[in-house]
Amino acid sequence: MDVYEAVYTTRAMRRLKPDPVPSDLLPKLFDAAIRGPNSGNTQLFRFITVTEPAMKAEIQGIYRECLTELNETRYAGAQEKGAHGDPNDPDVQLTIKIDKSAQWLANNLHTAPMLIFVFGKQGGETSTFPCLWNLCLAARAEGLGTSVTTLLKLQKERVEGLLGMPKDSIWNMHAMVPIGYPIGRWGVPNRRPAEEAVFSETWGQPVDWEVPKPLWPVEAD
Repeated sequence: MDVYEAVYTTRAMRRLKPDPVPSDLLPKLFDAAIRGPNSGNTQLFRFITVTEPAMKAEIQGIYRECLTELNETRYAGAQEKGAHGDPNDPDVQLTIKIDKSAQWLANNLHTAPMLIFVFGKQGGETSTFPCLWNLCLAARAEGLGTSVTTLLKLQKERVEGLLGMPKDSIWNMHAMVPIGYPIGRWGVPNRRPAEEAVFSETWGQPVDWEVPKPLWPVEAD
């Protein structure tokens, strides 16, 4: 797969089929993951794969609680917007779409064939997240969907205890990734133009270029 195709189409795929991830792909995925850049090549990352149905069901229950808590607090405004905003407003429509996707994952997390947890030292996400993104890109190349979530950190100690994490160690849960064959289609996600997110030299100084539409796939001359 072309690297740009992987970059442009590796979007969050939360709706996954229950079909198992082929065991012979796991060495390939994790060997790609550990090649990610990490601080000082200390390789301070660890992964746990979870496929056991009862464990996934318990994790799903915790995840459901975490999303409910988040929607009642930090995302309360978005919930209000989706429930009472103008249904013809594109921004409201996007809010509803994102919420439906998040709710589906919270209600169906246990049906994902595998959950992957990544661990690192406290504040060491600069070492774990590049490796995690390598994993997601490698999964995309194999036709597998992923989505990175940190929501379970709201119940960090509870989840770490469930996973048998040793207490008083350097290891901390950084994120969780459901992985499996996606129900939906691959595609380039909608984003605001790149020039809106980039400044030149100082804050607020616009760049002298623009990207009116995605630059992949490249159109033939």
